[in-house]
Amino acid sequence: MRSSIKKTAIGCATTIAVVASLAGCGSSSANENEITFFANNTQDNYQKLIDGFEAANPGLTIKFSTTNGAQAGYQQTLQTRISGGQLTDVFVAPPEQLNDLVKNNCVKDLTDEPFMDVIGDTNKEQSSVDGRVYSMSVTSWTNAFAYNKDLLAKAGYDNIPETWDDFVRMLKDLKDAGVETPYLEPKAGLGAMVESWIGYDSSTADKSIDQQITDGDTTFEQTYGEYYAEWAKLFDEGVMGSEVTGLGDDQVRTEFASGRLAVMPSGYWDVNTFKEAGLNFAFGRLPMLHEGDTPYAPGSADSGYAINAKLSGAKLENAEKFLEYIASEEGLKLLQEGVGLIPATKNYTPVIDETFAEPYEMYISTGNLYLNTLGWPTTGRSALRAETFAQLQQVALGSETPAEAAANLDAKIKTLS
Repeated sequence: MRSSIKKTAIGCATTIAVVASLAGCGSSSANENEITFFANNTQDNYQKLIDGFEAANPGLTIKFSTTNGAQAGYQQTLQTRISGGQLTDVFVAPPEQLNDLVKNNCVKDLTDEPFMDVIGDTNKEQSSVDGRVYSMSVTSWTNAFAYNKDLLAKAGYDNIPETWDDFVRMLKDLKDAGVETPYLEPKAGLGAMVESWIGYDSSTADKSIDQQITDGDTTFEQTYGEYYAEWAKLFDEGVMGSEVTGLGDDQVRTEFASGRLAVMPSGYWDVNTFKEAGLNFAFGRLPMLHEGDTPYAPGSADSGYAINAKLSGAKLENAEKFLEYIASEEGLKLLQEGVGLIPATKNYTPVIDETFAEPYEMYISTGNLYLNTLGWPTTGRSALRAETFAQLQQVALGSETPAEAAANLDAKIKTLS
């Protein structure tokens, strides 16, 4: 499972159904020199990019908006804005919603735009519907384990072990060494390693395990059940407790930043936060099930930037200028500095903070990334992802077995077809 502790892009726990009656995709501003921009992160994070664009384009301004808590409810708010005819000129388009956005003529076809020449094939593929590209994805993400070097040293460790059993053993050693909280996951990010394991096993098959489930070749119970049982060792061995079912993303992040938590699922977006906290930390691998397994991590291309299909004239030209700037070397540098996203385009090689060197080389440079939702039915992906976290909460509470949790996902996916 991809950890929803990720503060950007596509972590979505809200069930979204963009209804066919969406008729109002009109712009929320009539001022042709003002570009309205709706994103799933805070204005503080985007301010460097906004300032850079306005300085490079005198007379044009960006009117920014987001949701309360940034990630929380982004898809829900996007749907509400579309339904009310208040869609912004430019907005972040989650892959889970892209089919519906295209079907309802809310996103402009960007396939032949000159600025798309620098976009990599993987990012284009995730932003495509029926062979046409409707959003501009310029960054990629990967999960990794953030770890407190000082706490690990108490038990004689200097990095994350390669295998899952050795990792669980390390967490036990940390507890024995007096580290009260060796490991935590947030409630909307439980099962942080499962996608890593599925990613590797999928790489050895003709098609991904999740695509096999969608196609009816196998089931969640037959596949995910075994992975969930491995994950449940965290509770069986007493290195993580059921309290995680009540912990939000920010609570886990705060525990780590305070120096009390040894290991947590995280990503590049947290580099600045942990540096500001003055921690002696680094990001390491996600342990695989077996020695010799090729390392994989939850990750993919990030959500892309889309243009409102209803724009025309100067409004459209200015929106296109904004996307062109985002995809420029200057824009990508500011995006990385402000939002904490890793550029993945043909025209820019990002400078990666040394604390994140291992996962960058291990996952992003190799492309060994996997996102289970991309293999699921396009309608209901958000609902199914939310259900995975809900089921693992029940496992954490001891009210369901790993096999029962997986079987319940089979019942859920049937309601989406």
